[in-house]
This record gives sequence, structure tokens and C-alpha cells, in this order.
Amino acid sequence: MIRTEFSTKKEENFSLMTNECINPENGTFIFFHATGFNAFTYNQLFNSLNLKFNNKLKIIAMDQRGHGFSKANANPEELKSWDDFVEDALELVDSTEGPVICGGHSMGAVIAAKVASLRQNKVKKLIMIEPVLWSPFQALKYRFLSGINFKTVSIADGAAKRRFNFEGLDKAVDSYVGKGAFSTWDRQWIEDYLVGGTKERPGGGIELTCSPAWESATFRSSSMDTWKYLKKIEIPCYVPCGGYGSTFSDQARIALKKLGKNWELEYFEGSSHFLPMEFSETLIDRMHSFMSK
Repeated sequence: MIRTEFSTKKEENFSLMTNECINPENGTFIFFHATGFNAFTYNQLFNSLNLKFNNKLKIIAMDQRGHGFSKANANPEELKSWDDFVEDALELVDSTEGPVICGGHSMGAVIAAKVASLRQNKVKKLIMIEPVLWSPFQALKYRFLSGINFKTVSIADGAAKRRFNFEGLDKAVDSYVGKGAFSTWDRQWIEDYLVGGTKERPGGGIELTCSPAWESATFRSSSMDTWKYLKKIEIPCYVPCGGYGSTFSDQARIALKKLGKNWELEYFEGSSHFLPMEFSETLIDRMHSFMSK
């Protein structure tokens, strides 16, 4: 995978990871990462898919606004919804030639789904890995509580307090291995996350490129209008989901199955919200099979 850039109509620059695919006879796979992560976090997944498709699938992964090495405006006080992420993604998809398969993890899965819903003449398949998705009733309740400024302790509060500077890459990796949300990740996944999501500090050391304030704001502005998009999707969709600590509620899974036969859900027993990191080989095989049909 190599790093390149994409510029929007507003002349904002986004960092992309892509493969050197000369003959993309299998189309283009565009992937969107989870909140707080970056495109290079999923480097192992992309490299394995590239091998399985014999370098005949174009792969593009975007550092979303406020993440990785993208340089687009990212003021936490201005972020009220995920609409900006969707608009960025739509521009990227519209700039791509030929058929597209959209995919994503967590927040990225929701962005991919909205893009697929809005560009069904362009997007031919959708992969939603552990989406941030509550049932229609749960989403309505969340929007109501948000409307009256009901405050709860949430993952956003923890993100706002996240440590963001380290002495160096090795020290940073050591601080994550075996701890908290990263306790189930292999060291290489953690290293890729940090390589793609840290920069040098003027006074020495490194710091996260996705600031705690932006990550927190992204969680707080979580999209709860996803169902109106999902109901319109008629293309084949694959939704792998975890067993514990999931952002994809049981009620949402039941509701999604009722949307139609084009929705294929797969439950990975023993996995968490970090399914790509925990069941990498199996997930890659499943994705390859779905994309090749």
C-alpha cells in the first residue's frame, strides 16, 4: 500500500492509502475506518485482500476528516453530525471510475452504508463491519435525549481524556499492548494504528493526529438517522458482527434482517467490536468470498 492524496471541491486535502493496481478488473474497494483510527490501521487487511485478488482489485482507504494525515478542517466545536464525513466520502466515490464496493468498520461502516444508499448506481456491494447501529426505536430515543441535552457518561468522555503524546513509537506501542480496548490486538495491528496516526511533536516525541477533542466530538455526534438510508439499499450487503462489547445492538440485528434477503449477517462468537483485529484471517476469507460472488 502506498500513500497518496485526494482534494475535494473545497480544496481540502485528504490522505489515502491505495495499492498499485494496474488492471482493476474486480472494480474498486473503498474502505472507511472507525472513530479515532486511520486508514493504515487496517494495513494487514488490505495487503491480504490484495494478495487474494492477485492485485486485480483497486483498494482505497481514506483518512477521514480529523484523522490520520488528512488536512481538512477539524474543529471539534463545529462537529454536530457525521454529515461532513459522508460528504467527503461521496466526493471520493464520485471521483472513482467503474463499479465500487464500499466497506467500513464501526463509524466507517455507517459512512459506507450512507454512501451506498445515495450512490446505488455506482456502489454494487456493501460491507459493514461492526456498525454503530441501534434499533430504530433506540435511535429515536437517543435523538430525543440529545434534543433535551440529557447527559450520560459515555465513550466520548473517555476519549476526551485519552493520552495523546508519547516519547516515541516503541514507547507508544508498549503502552497500548495488552491494555484496555487494545487488549485483544496483536502488536502489529497496534503498530500500524500508531504509524498511521501519530506525528512528531515540535519539542520531541510524538502525538496522536486525531486529537482527543476531535475523537470525543465524533463519538458525541454519532449518527442516529441511519435507518432511513438502510431501508433504501437493494444491493448485496454483508454485515459481520461481534459477540461482546458490540456497537451493533441485538435489536438492530433483528431489525436489519427484516429489511430483505440482500442483507447477510454473520455472527463471530468470541469476538468484540474489534473484529477485524481479532479474527483477521477468517474475516478476510469471508470478505473475499462475498466480494467475489
